[in-house]
Amino acid sequence: MSDQVVDRIERALKRIERAAASNADGRARLQRRNTTLRTRIESAIGDLDALIALETESALPPEDDADADPGKEAQG
Repeated sequence: MSDQVVDRIERALKRIERAAASNADGRARLQRRNTTLRTRIESAIGDLDALIALETESALPPEDDADADPGKEAQG
């Protein structure tokens, strides 16, 4: 094989290696962003669950005294 062909092959391989490395960097960046976003979403869902629980508790009617005194229900 001539030196010219070998040089072309080597240059092509270097371009491929650079592109592969760049692609790996991009995937790693996306993975970090995905992890950060997932953590933030999980935290937001936890906060929403807590708010829903508080709202549910405050929206419940007061406990009925009839449950505490069975005789009241029979009179009522």
